[in-house]
Amino acid sequence: MYRIEFAKKAAKFYQRTDAVTAKRLNLIFERLSEDPLNLPNIKRLKGELLGSYRLRMGDIRIVYSVDEENEVVYIEVIGFRGDVYKK
Repeated sequence: MYRIEFAKKAAKFYQRTDAVTAKRLNLIFERLSEDPLNLPNIKRLKGELLGSYRLRMGDIRIVYSVDEENEVVYIEVIGFRGDVYKK
């Protein structure tokens, strides 16, 4: 089992989201903790985000990285499709 850690920006989005979305995110985080690299809708990112992954959940994107040595999934950003990749 991998441990899930949140960046400040990701935690802020998660805290402000509605109950239905939070429930869906909780299911995603549970599945990520079991196997962060073999889920549907995962894509390895390129460019500035090289080394990170993107998981698609409707219009919401979750950008995360995996530290396999320490078994940590670091949730970098959670947000809507158009906003996630902006700095």
